Amino acid sequence: MDTILILAGLAVLIAVVALIASARRRSAGEAPAEAAVAQSAPAPEAFAPAVEPGIDPSVAAAIAAAIAAFDGGSKALVVRSIRRASGWTRAARAEQVYRF
Repeated sequence: MDTILILAGLAVLIAVVALIASARRRSAGEAPAEAAVAQSAPAPEAFAPAVEPGIDPSVAAAIAAAIAAFDGGSKALVVRSIRRASGWTRAARAEQVYRF
């Protein structure tokens, strides 16, 4: 009996929240989603990162897209350079930092 009462209460609460949200949308006169996207921040100017010779441009594009996806569009991130890092350099650094 308690479970049924709790589920009914949750259903009523969900309905009230949905009604309030729809009333706010109607009173605010929201524009369609396309218009909201068009009014958002202007697109940043094109910027080509300094890519080390031998790195495919599609790899640079994939790295930039991954960084943009990680950020979620909240900040304007810029990839300034892309270069290869040696695994030996990373191993030497780890050896110096994490000795014990």
